[in-house]
Amino acid sequence: MNTLITDAGNIWLLKSNPENTGSPFFFSQFFHELAVGACVGLLFDISFVILRFDLAAPLRKPWLEDKNKWVISQIDFSNSVWRNVNLVFNIAIGYPF
Repeated sequence: MNTLITDAGNIWLLKSNPENTGSPFFFSQFFHELAVGACVGLLFDISFVILRFDLAAPLRKPWLEDKNKWVISQIDFSNSVWRNVNLVFNIAIGYPF
């Protein structure tokens, strides 16, 4: 089975910690800090296990400046530098969510 997945999320701290980068979670900043990615993949449903092979790329990078967070226009599969920095190949067991 072929799959097409879009995912959004991030990781937040409950409290500030000067030893860790990042900031604590504030609901007012929630949508501004979301990362968005997409992937295509193959899902094999074998009778006792589900195997996934996905190729993922970012669509929104929340750590960039406000006007540059959406990176959809920068997708360039023909550029080897872009592929090395942005594409992630995943092998997984089970469903993605």
